[in-house]
Amino acid sequence: MNLYWSNLLAWCVQIAIVVAVCAAVSRLFRLPVSRARLWYWHIILLICLALPLLQPWAKSAPGASNVSVVTGQFRLAADPAPAHVVISWPVVALAVLISGIGLRLLWLGLGLAHLRRYRATALPLEQADDGFADMRLTIAPEAEILISGNIASPVTFGLRRPVILLPDGFAGLSVAERASIVCHELIHIRRHDWAIAIAEELVRSIFWFHPAIWWLLGQIQLTREQVVDQEVIRCTGDRNRYLDALLAIASLRFSADLAPAPLFLKKHHLRQRVESIVSGVTMTKRNLLLPLAAAFATLPVVIGIAAWQFPLRAAPQEAVDDSGVEVQLGAAKLLHRTGIPYPELARAKHISGTIQVNLTLNDKGEVTDAVAVSGPQELRRPVIQSVLNWHFSQDSGSTPDLQIAVHFDAAKGAVPKGSPPPALSPALKLPRTIEGVNLDRLPTALWDKVAESCGLTATSTLPTDDLPALEACLRNVDDHIRTQAYTDHGKFTLMVGIPAAQQPANPPKSIRVGGNVQAANILQKVTPKYPPEAKQARVQGTVRFTATIGPDGLVKNLDVVSGDPMLVGAAMDAVKQWVYKPTLLNGNPVEVITTIDINFTLNQ
Repeated sequence: MNLYWSNLLAWCVQIAIVVAVCAAVSRLFRLPVSRARLWYWHIILLICLALPLLQPWAKSAPGASNVSVVTGQFRLAADPAPAHVVISWPVVALAVLISGIGLRLLWLGLGLAHLRRYRATALPLEQADDGFADMRLTIAPEAEILISGNIASPVTFGLRRPVILLPDGFAGLSVAERASIVCHELIHIRRHDWAIAIAEELVRSIFWFHPAIWWLLGQIQLTREQVVDQEVIRCTGDRNRYLDALLAIASLRFSADLAPAPLFLKKHHLRQRVESIVSGVTMTKRNLLLPLAAAFATLPVVIGIAAWQFPLRAAPQEAVDDSGVEVQLGAAKLLHRTGIPYPELARAKHISGTIQVNLTLNDKGEVTDAVAVSGPQELRRPVIQSVLNWHFSQDSGSTPDLQIAVHFDAAKGAVPKGSPPPALSPALKLPRTIEGVNLDRLPTALWDKVAESCGLTATSTLPTDDLPALEACLRNVDDHIRTQAYTDHGKFTLMVGIPAAQQPANPPKSIRVGGNVQAANILQKVTPKYPPEAKQARVQGTVRFTATIGPDGLVKNLDVVSGDPMLVGAAMDAVKQWVYKPTLLNGNPVEVITTIDINFTLNQ
């Protein structure tokens, strides 16, 4: 699974665990409706959003390195294979996620537009009915009270110019009921609840797919209304009248509304609010402190368990070591790589530079061919030896051909401290059952692939007889993976990892080199003669060949790619006599496939 989506899934599971446990704790310790309970739910929401910052991220161990690597994609000019558009599941999932967020934000924008329209079409409360001047001056003097026929329940919104919209049925209520409703909305304005409600809707838009976030936001909204209910009862001193007002609003017509603002009543909150008003339970600060402290004390434990069971993983990357060397990756994603040593002789001579290397990958993302096309000769060999052991992820949409740039900086280069871990080797004697698996030497990026393909995790146990099949499965994931069994406190454990240094078992027989690069290796060059008949016919142009140069530097084969037939013969006769400097791969001469262009130009 893609690392980013794996982390998002782990984060979502962590949120679900934290919310579920905190809900159970709230019920267990019977946190009463109060401002403390509202703060409790808000803190839970903030913790859920900050979970990635509150836990350590599992990191893969970087390989030895003293070079920086920048990768990019290229395509050979002679490759006739057509490009195919492949849409991977991470792209589809990202599109769905962004679309959901966009729709929720659109909903929020439409709601704000509705509120603006409601305010523009609303009418001022008639002077005869507006007997709340003293209450308004005491609680929220900046508030404006309007009557709107577009709403079924009182609505409050606005920061600099807050407004209370009352439904048409408001005039039919008793004076005491109307006073209770207006007091409720004025308290919302004094508490600035509309700004908090907008922030909550933004969180809901981002986590539109997460039911735990929706439930938690619902609890926050319910608790906020219950807290305001208690404040209204304290202000008016009439619990029964306020309950009558709540039930009167509930009896009015009800319709869903897009307005993102605290509503006086939501039908699915009616029962809980009535029960809270009827019970009227109050607690002293001392009695409230104990259950609240117990509830908050469980939070570190819950976060620790969630992070332990579903850890977030950092992307495998190379860090700056004592030699001041950093490895940076581009669009292509590496699953693992071996270190690139800085040649001592090159460092002593202060040779620096960038090696451009063309790579060919197999269907598993492993490098099967590597060609250094530019850069200092003294630095090419260690790069080729290393990149032939690299493994790229195919999830990133990499093409079979990549181009990488390896930068050496002699000013920063230094002999790395310490020694690499010993290479893994097969154990000679194994117990009947392997009781544990150690994945410490396996790059983090390969953990999911090993788990999905071979069913192997850190808690796996398996009979020794199944080890050959397991090793075959691991080699199918990555040919560089090795296993070794060892004893750890009497427990037989299987080490699964990639050795620190490894040479390719089957080096390529031929490599492809760019024409400009190979032209620099010509030792003997014969200039073609311009055919007289072509001169007479005023024929000129370029003849292009695909040439195969043997390990001895002689031209073995020439295939015509393009060119006028009157020029091809003369060009081929000359090129067949060319001699190149042998190209070495891992110290051995190899066959080279390259492109040769012969230009015929007439003097004007």
